[in-house]
Amino acid sequence: MRRFISVCFGLLFLVSCQTKYSGEKAITYQNIEKHIAELSGDQYKGRKPMSDTEEITINYIAGQMQEIGLEPACNGSYFQEVPLLSVFSDMSETLNFDTPKGKLQLRKMEDYVSFTRRMDSICSLDVSELVFAGFGITAPEYGRDDFQGMDLTGKTVLVFVNDPGYGTSEAYFKGNTMTYYGRWTYKFEEAARRGARACLIVHETGPAGYPWSVVRNNGETTKLYLQDENGYQDRCALEGWITKESAEKLFADCGLTFDQAKQMALKPDFRPISLKATVSGTLRNKFSENLSHNVCGFIRGSKYPDEVVVYLAHWDHLGIGTPVRNDSIYNGATDNASAVSWMLEIARAFKHSAVPERSVLFVSVTGEESGLLGSEFYVNNPFFPMNKTVACINTDVNLFLGKYRDVTITGFGQSELDEWVREEAEKAGRYIAADPNPENGMYFRSDQFPFVKEGVPAIFCKGYVEAEKYGKKETMNLIDNYWKEVYHTPFDEYHSEMADLSGLVEDARLMFRVGCNLANTRAWPGWNAGSEFKAVRDRSLNFSR
Repeated sequence: MRRFISVCFGLLFLVSCQTKYSGEKAITYQNIEKHIAELSGDQYKGRKPMSDTEEITINYIAGQMQEIGLEPACNGSYFQEVPLLSVFSDMSETLNFDTPKGKLQLRKMEDYVSFTRRMDSICSLDVSELVFAGFGITAPEYGRDDFQGMDLTGKTVLVFVNDPGYGTSEAYFKGNTMTYYGRWTYKFEEAARRGARACLIVHETGPAGYPWSVVRNNGETTKLYLQDENGYQDRCALEGWITKESAEKLFADCGLTFDQAKQMALKPDFRPISLKATVSGTLRNKFSENLSHNVCGFIRGSKYPDEVVVYLAHWDHLGIGTPVRNDSIYNGATDNASAVSWMLEIARAFKHSAVPERSVLFVSVTGEESGLLGSEFYVNNPFFPMNKTVACINTDVNLFLGKYRDVTITGFGQSELDEWVREEAEKAGRYIAADPNPENGMYFRSDQFPFVKEGVPAIFCKGYVEAEKYGKKETMNLIDNYWKEVYHTPFDEYHSEMADLSGLVEDARLMFRVGCNLANTRAWPGWNAGSEFKAVRDRSLNFSR
């Protein structure tokens, strides 16, 4: 009997040690490095969805989830099937313009890039009228319609990247903070809604957030989309980009300078203009349909298992692409093996802590690089309804610069989650920073955004602007170099002798604590007043009550 009582007290002692945060120290440098080195290795060939290395990629992540002790989230499986369409488009050597001053030819890859998601073997422009449509925006709340009064059926629209707030001193739109209207994905969608045959975006490095090389390197590569019942016949036959230099020549041949066109587009009362030019070009397309996979595991809540906190990290990168200095494997170490590692080790910390009151779901999604496809599919086919999803926590593109003094929040000011992060950041001796480049629209470019559109408060944060060993100025120089020289290139590789992952360890521990707090409360964080996503959330929660 004494031995039995002793064993019982021992078990009670072990249970009492499993506190809310007790698993924090389970997040180690060694494990984070192991995942990054593995997933960014050449043997994974850049982790392209539906490539011959998808299976080993998702099996590695699922194997780690199983080892950690997560429950399979998809009917007894760690894999959620995501039906994708792959499209390879062979561009015509030139995109040909007939202008008031004569003919202008743009060379593929050097001057223009085009693609399509239409399931047509040939998509062509045949002397399609060219219309300058400003920023390609329809925004009633800003009193703006860049297409007003123009029938675009069969026509090609030329638009600027980003939105009219970029680079202005006025608080028009959101100033330098990109709105969703500034995203290139929105511009293609809106042009199609207006009946355009094609849409061309003028690339500029500043407002786009990346150089032309990023566009070029994704030129004649296989693009991925979610499968569509109608084969995307409601989309433009041709979507694409042209360089700023090409746009300057084109505007000049149509009687405008580039600066004149930009100033016209910035005006709130802008109206579309026919450039008295036509454009011709062809895409020859090959299609295939296949399945990719989200990898999903969860911890069932002890008191409120139908409510969930979601952690996200996309596993995909660009695969084998355009060779750069004799290297064609786009390994994706920072983008996004780093975040998969972050997510897995947060899961490990939860399993070494007391069981949370709410469920916690960990989803490594596919197809982020192709337009947030895996996260969009999950949101449309969730394991937990959106009105039972408390919050979404995501990270992406973590640089290996050591420990950080800051916690940078992308989308700062949108939701009450800022304060949840601030509380834990200050305990750790760190400060909150807003995204230094809000014009890049990163809040709309990573996997939290499909959740955001459904009204779920989402946070995307990490150490970013002030690494301890470099200081703020040099850190920002390193960041600038990363976006120019490393992002979406074959040089996003992991080299242990050059990397310092201690900041990623601290970020994982911090966001583990934030998730613990959310999973062990009855609070429902909301959107701040003025957020465009607040009304969606309010309706969903009122409906669920």
